[in-house]
Amino acid sequence: MKDIISARMSRRAILALSGAVMAAKVTPAGATPHGITPTRPVATGAGKVRGTRSGGISTFKGIPFGAPTGGTARFRPASPAANWTGVRECTSFGPMAPQGSLGSIAGTSNAAFAAFLEEIFGKPDLTARQSEDCLYLNVYTPDASPARKRPVMVWLHGGGFAIGTGGTDAYDGSALCRRGDVVVVTINHRLNALGYLYLGAYGSQFADSGNAGMLDIVLALQWVRENVAAFGGDPDNVTIFGESGGGAKASILMAMPAAHGLFHKAIVESGPVLRTVEKSEAEEIAARTLAALGLSPNDVPKLQTLDASTVIEAATKSQFNGGVRAQGLIPTTDGRSLPASPFDPAAPELSRDIPLIIGTNKDEATMFLGGDPLFGKHTADQARSKLDHMAPGAGAAMYDDYARMLPQAAPTYVLSAAVTDIMMRTNSIKEAERKSLQPAPVFMYRLDWETPVLGGALRSPHGLDLPMVFDHVASSRGLVGPGTEPQKVADRMSQAWVNFARSGDPSQAGLAWPAYNTADRKTMIFDATSHVVSDPDPERRLYWANK
Repeated sequence: MKDIISARMSRRAILALSGAVMAAKVTPAGATPHGITPTRPVATGAGKVRGTRSGGISTFKGIPFGAPTGGTARFRPASPAANWTGVRECTSFGPMAPQGSLGSIAGTSNAAFAAFLEEIFGKPDLTARQSEDCLYLNVYTPDASPARKRPVMVWLHGGGFAIGTGGTDAYDGSALCRRGDVVVVTINHRLNALGYLYLGAYGSQFADSGNAGMLDIVLALQWVRENVAAFGGDPDNVTIFGESGGGAKASILMAMPAAHGLFHKAIVESGPVLRTVEKSEAEEIAARTLAALGLSPNDVPKLQTLDASTVIEAATKSQFNGGVRAQGLIPTTDGRSLPASPFDPAAPELSRDIPLIIGTNKDEATMFLGGDPLFGKHTADQARSKLDHMAPGAGAAMYDDYARMLPQAAPTYVLSAAVTDIMMRTNSIKEAERKSLQPAPVFMYRLDWETPVLGGALRSPHGLDLPMVFDHVASSRGLVGPGTEPQKVADRMSQAWVNFARSGDPSQAGLAWPAYNTADRKTMIFDATSHVVSDPDPERRLYWANK
């Protein structure tokens, strides 16, 4: 499975693309520039902050939780933010982490589809407000006071481990706060080479460099434990949740000793991770990066003095070896901050008592295949050839197997089904299976509702869950289309998420959601009329069961 997708469509590239386009433009439901008032100051461990209040929700943007990560702090675990005096005005998002351009990671040659993406999501400006002083978080709360303790939901943004930011209105938590009386926190952390280039072979001071970005998330969770009560949150009831790369981060946090005890439930949306990169492979990428920059092993400290974009560009190119993209610049199984792969060969014992929701969208791959000029028009031979290019030596036979399992599907959707299963669905099932052997329950879902945009061609694509989970239907019509059906789906999904955050049980009035197990494989299907089924698409699941 590790090498089944080639450089042209790596899993990481798809995760990165999704996080960029899905977070670029969507605006929060119900927010207006009118009726905004300042909050009273709230005391944190580092100093007082003041946000804004609108629509019954108080919002604090750009609260620093970590010190700047540049210079000698680069590639090392971050320190907490320095204290300040007076009241800090937290009314705008903090800078995003330095990151590569979207074009260097993934793209589309289909101008019409690119224009469609930009019309819906806006054109991502991945160079705006980037800084190594990037460790900021944002808090949305019904009441910024310690008078009550509400469930806390900490969002981990998409974009793989390469790009993205939690500081965007796409992840505005106001609607969730209103729906479930919860506190929502979104965060930034280091990305790309600055977060995941493993340099442990070059000195003990870099021993954690392969997981620096993940340790930033741990630092943010420590901030939540120490400060969220002042914002009306319960530090003993914290749920981490994320989509795409954010879901992957949630999967990995479940295996990190430093994160143990900092969260109590987890939700993984389209982001399963069974294995992370091994040290040997991460060390090869580091060596190629040094060579590309003309540095010797003794010159590694010079990496802390170079421009961040120079390091990122060199490391990004160094992932390729003989034209094949390695699994680099993602968290490293370093035997230290990440002692073992998260869900291989079993679910991490560390999180045996952590309930989990995990699932995917039915047609994840259409969001990315949609950029192909042949999308919707592939012949069987063309689709077979594309899949064989993605999975050299295996794709043609795989296409034929999927065509047999889906006899009514057009070739484009046979291709999409195979890529969806390879990249998202199969490992989500395996993660759920392994988690189901532990005491805490796991709940499996699939989003089957199909968006009508583009004549319904995308069906249920990667990222469609975002406006449903955040209850942003009204501001996401370019993706979800008109009518009342999208809101019906959002009502069910967002309510399930906040119920789970409150109690560990995502069931709701009129819609019980049983835990997943390998005996009956009960799975929630979110649709215009949501319902539970046993073992959806069993033939496709069994196809991958032993691979």
